[in-house]
Amino acid sequence: MDNSILIPLAIVIAVLIVGYIFLRPKRKRHYSRRRLPLPTLRRDYGAHIAKKHGRERSAEWERVAREHRLREPACVACGYRGHKLQVHHIKPFHLHPELELDPNNLITLCEARGREHHLLLGHLGAWDSYNEHIRADIKHFYRKTAAQIRADVNWLKKMQLRP
Repeated sequence: MDNSILIPLAIVIAVLIVGYIFLRPKRKRHYSRRRLPLPTLRRDYGAHIAKKHGRERSAEWERVAREHRLREPACVACGYRGHKLQVHHIKPFHLHPELELDPNNLITLCEARGREHHLLLGHLGAWDSYNEHIRADIKHFYRKTAAQIRADVNWLKKMQLRP
């Protein structure tokens, strides 16, 4: 064959190969339908505060929290179901260590952007505080955003009187 034909043909083939490599359709990933494990606690604020008071988490805490998330898989204040959920102690375990693993002392709250129910309702805006009346407050603030909660006069009063 003539070199005048081979060189343009080689260039065309090279361009096609490079174009295919960079522009080929991406393969779809196939996900199995098996149940994925529930996410672990992202940030354990309770353990951090308890450590300041000389307390440590129980070795059973992860198991108890996982079982609680199976029973209550969504934020009770808004229904959010995602990876930003926290298992919250109604009565903080650094003050009531006997209630750390008690299922009746646990409630699921979210930390989703724009909601922040764990901080706002569970801790009244400060991680080292707690809300003894969380269940009643959830009824009052049900499905409200963080901005709506912060603007609520009742919440502002609670925040000023928080423990």
